[in-house]
Amino acid sequence: MKKQYKKTVVFLIFLVLLVFNTSLFAQSSFEGKIIYSISYSDIPAEMKGYESMMPKDMIITMKGSKSRIEQSQMMGKNIVINDMEKQTGFIEMDMGGQKLRINISTKEFNKKEENIPSEIEYTAETKTILGYACKKAIMKNDAGNTLITLFYTDKIKNHAQKKFLGLKGFPLQYTMTQQNMTFEMTATELIKQSVPDSLFEKSDGYKDITQADMQKMMGGIKF
Repeated sequence: MKKQYKKTVVFLIFLVLLVFNTSLFAQSSFEGKIIYSISYSDIPAEMKGYESMMPKDMIITMKGSKSRIEQSQMMGKNIVINDMEKQTGFIEMDMGGQKLRINISTKEFNKKEENIPSEIEYTAETKTILGYACKKAIMKNDAGNTLITLFYTDKIKNHAQKKFLGLKGFPLQYTMTQQNMTFEMTATELIKQSVPDSLFEKSDGYKDITQADMQKMMGGIKF
């Protein structure tokens, strides 16, 4: 049981790092927050029964070159902050009362991802999400394999980087598969509002560690 619990913790940490790697945003003219619901399918057998511990929503708050991503789960709240201008960031994780912060250096921030989409296929299919007319796009790799299927609006002039590099707008729904599990993120609320700078500052009470430290704590498992 203890071994399975550790696997679960490792998997939840993977989800946090996945958010950091897929949700970096460029300078934004949009200020406010967008709330996404998260649904899962093709859940690995070893994670069956632990679905209640997985994040059910994600809140992205944006202002200028900064973004804040929040996820809540049974074990606590996770926060990802990044600053595209400074090309740095950090991840704060509350794992059942153990508060840890991973600082992301400029080198780590700009680390080249594997399996980056190299082609975007725009289709004629559309749907309305939160009152925005969204167009469907399919992002593929060099081999022509589908990596991400999404619906985006061109009314929000904010272009996601890395996974969404080159997209002609902002995704309000997207589906992708990682580690043999499929995630679907759908925007459920979009709020334009003034955002205080303090929201992007580090929180008190967290222990600073590196990704290497976290890897060592998890028995050498790589993220």
